[in-house]
Amino acid sequence: MMHLLLPALAVAIVLAGCGPDAASELALGKRLLTGGAGAPADARAAVPHLRHAAAGGLPAAAYHLGLLYQRGAPGLQADRAAALHWLGAAAQTGLPQAQFMLGQMLLDPLSSDPAQARLWFEKAATQEHAEANLELAMAYRRGDLGLLPDEQQAERYLMESQHAQKHRSPPP
Repeated sequence: MMHLLLPALAVAIVLAGCGPDAASELALGKRLLTGGAGAPADARAAVPHLRHAAAGGLPAAAYHLGLLYQRGAPGLQADRAAALHWLGAAAQTGLPQAQFMLGQMLLDPLSSDPAQARLWFEKAATQEHAEANLELAMAYRRGDLGLLPDEQQAERYLMESQHAQKHRSPPP
């Protein structure tokens, strides 16, 4: 029953002429992504709401779109170009989770741009993103991402990663 109510509610709001704001669109899009209250997840139905929220200036919406297109979902095929677009849009706003995920995508064999990946990891690391700090620690340890091996830097980023693990930000 609930799975029928969410889309119906969205339609009713739009038809009433009082279109939902970006925050409401984000909330509805996230709810459709996860399902709940007896309603199954519906990624395809979430996309227009997330797009509206992203157009309304919410980086979290662009981030969720990026993840959705990166991984794909039932009823929604993965789309690498769309994933890079949306993660890039969210990363440009300073969202550390998006910066990290964009860095990860830039490391895969299809992109293979370690220097750009490192830049995004560094941006996320300055905002205490634990995984970005760990990625940089390992890069300094191995001499990856265009970096020379540097054990002192590796230890520094490892300590930052451990600190960030204790102070995680809530997901967008």
